[in-house]
Formats: sequence, structure tokens, C-alpha cells
Amino acid sequence: MDFRSYIEKQQVRRVGHRSPVSVAPGASIADSVKLMRRRSVGCLLVIENDELVGIFTERDLLRRVLAKDAAASFDDEISTVMTADPVVARADEALKVLLSRMYQGGFRHVPVLDGEDAVLGTISIKRVVSFLADQFAEAVYNLPPRPEDFGTAREGA
Repeated sequence: MDFRSYIEKQQVRRVGHRSPVSVAPGASIADSVKLMRRRSVGCLLVIENDELVGIFTERDLLRRVLAKDAAASFDDEISTVMTADPVVARADEALKVLLSRMYQGGFRHVPVLDGEDAVLGTISIKRVVSFLADQFAEAVYNLPPRPEDFGTAREGA
């Protein structure tokens, strides 16, 4: 099966997801960042009453908290800097749909939901690429480089 056909037929659930690491909307940014570090995750799901209300990523931390002109402080609630109503993936969707959403939105992490909108976890682009590299190992790892793919002139200073 070729790559295109494969990603059109395989479901997101086949790739797998990481168990959700979550906080309530009222959690402080400081506590949320500590949790991210302790659990070694790049994002937190913000869940209220078993419903996904937002996502907080490393990028949110950099742009909305640590940036020079950021108005937020570490004492503020995570709800003030999270991305509300995040783009999600459904476990039964085609992998092609997930890749398209991630590419178009520039997302590295996406929440994964089941058919009843229950949160299953998160999926990262790193996990997707590793999965695809395993499925197409011969193409990724074993083919020799093609000389025409490389320039003949030196680059740089």
C-alpha cells in the first residue's frame, strides 16, 4: 500500500495517544507549568465538568506568559492564557484528516476525543511521524540517498 492510501485508510486510534494530563480552568499558570515539567508533557488539557474547554501548550507559555509584552503572570488562572475550544481529532477519523489539521493550524499537539466527545488524550506530531516511520521503515531508513537531491555547490560562509 502506498503512503497516500495508507493515511487515507488508517484511523487516528491506530497511532495511539498519550493519556490526558489535565487541569481545571482555575488552576494557576505556575502550578500548570510545574505539572507539565513533572509529567514531561508539551501540553495540558483544560477540563471542566468532564468537558474539554481548552489546551495549554509550551507555545502558549512562551507567547502569552513569558513574552516581553505579556500581561499574564504565573499567579493568573490557566484559563486566561489557554487556547479555548481547541481543534480536536476523533479517534475514528482518518490519519489524513489529523495531519491536515495539524499542518494547517501549525499544531504540535491535538486533543483526541471519542465518538461521545469524551477526552481520550493527546496526540503529538512526533508520535505521528514515529508511527509513520515504523510503518514505512524501508522507505525511511533503508533507501540510499539520491545524489540529485543534494546541491553541488557549498552553502554557508
